Amino acid sequence: MGGCFDIRIEVCGPNEAIIISGVFHGNKPTMIVGGRAIVFPCVQTVQRISLNTITIVIQSPTVYTAQGVPISVTGVAQVKISSRDEFLANAIEQFGNKDDDEIAFVARETLEGHQRAIMGQMTVEEIFRDRKTFSGKICF
Repeated sequence: MGGCFDIRIEVCGPNEAIIISGVFHGNKPTMIVGGRAIVFPCVQTVQRISLNTITIVIQSPTVYTAQGVPISVTGVAQVKISSRDEFLANAIEQFGNKDDDEIAFVARETLEGHQRAIMGQMTVEEIFRDRKTFSGKICF
């Protein structure tokens, strides 16, 4: 029949979160990781977000070091949206209902910018000699 007062049960696995907002939730949406909730479709909205770990390859084909030396760098990063409430709330604002590919695209672009900026402040010797420091600077 499908009326405004139908209810639906939303279920999500441990690798995703659902965020329910609208009537009955006041100013703060309900965030559920790996669980279920009753939803009233006419007065509530549901967004989903993946909590999978995503592996990203970051290509920086021509980057100039602090000495002006062009180098090419390929980095690999693993990114994941945290299930902690404050981080999840921020992530749902940015990525709600986006799939892993869309999240990976934004992360890749951001990480490539950070990678380029950091390498631009380092010498070739620093990059090769102290990879741990370089890795520490790019992580956030």
